[in-house]
Amino acid sequence: MNRGAVIAIAAAAVVLVVAGGVTAWILTRPPGPEAVAERYLQALSDGDFGTIEGLLAERDEGLDAVGAALAGATGFISDYSFQIENESDAARTVRADVELDGEPAVVGFGLVQQDGGWKIDGDYLASLEAQTMIGDAVRVGGELFPAATPIPLLPAVYPVVAAPAGLVVGEGIAVVSNEAPVTVTIDATVSPDATARAQEQLDAYADACAAPADAVPANCGVRVPWAADLATLNSITFRIDAYPAVTIGDDGQTFAAVDGEIVATAQGTTRAGQPGTFTYRADDWALRGTVEFTGDEMVLAVR
Repeated sequence: MNRGAVIAIAAAAVVLVVAGGVTAWILTRPPGPEAVAERYLQALSDGDFGTIEGLLAERDEGLDAVGAALAGATGFISDYSFQIENESDAARTVRADVELDGEPAVVGFGLVQQDGGWKIDGDYLASLEAQTMIGDAVRVGGELFPAATPIPLLPAVYPVVAAPAGLVVGEGIAVVSNEAPVTVTIDATVSPDATARAQEQLDAYADACAAPADAVPANCGVRVPWAADLATLNSITFRIDAYPAVTIGDDGQTFAAVDGEIVATAQGTTRAGQPGTFTYRADDWALRGTVEFTGDEMVLAVR
């Protein structure tokens, strides 16, 4: 036999070896639907998003967030078995009976032929809706998502935490399969850190209110009765002796900063036509307004 070139034909592969073993090509048969379904379920059980992503027929919008959430999941499917039903020559439907968080659950997905092989397609994502008492967002597996709207996720067990983190507290657990949509409600409350952060912001706001000006600043809770003593006002300077102390309402929607102390010195022309300087003091300086927890931010609006 001439050993310069050998061609071996096997049932599952064609191997071509060129003389000297310099170059070799191995052409393997693409995995069938059973193998792809098994690989996908194994990846779900491992929390292996990289493998899952490579098995998808299409890359849906928002898939990065789905993968980031899976990385923060606290539990995955286990003890799975599956059945495949033929829809057509190029499509299959898979139903997998799994264990999730110690309970039986169902994971379903589709398979389609693509580029000569099989890919995951169809309704493979689960749906979670997270309600929160405060704010308009939550963190699922550490990833920020809007509240009160369906959140696409891969089947897993996810921690759901109120947002913004550190400013609002409250958490829950969502056991998510795609057998049916899941809803979780977070009993969120405002954290002490939110009050401290709000105080910092309102102190800075108060400093801006107390900047020298030629008129009484608006939306600053300051009333200077200079018109009782002056015909015209040229300038006002302020001194803050105590900043208003902030309290955020239990519902997280309003704030009140009270018991501030501020001194205003007004300069201008008296009704007699003479230069005049008058000082006024307020021991009940207050700032009030609304609070919004939006995404990862707390926004204060002074009325």
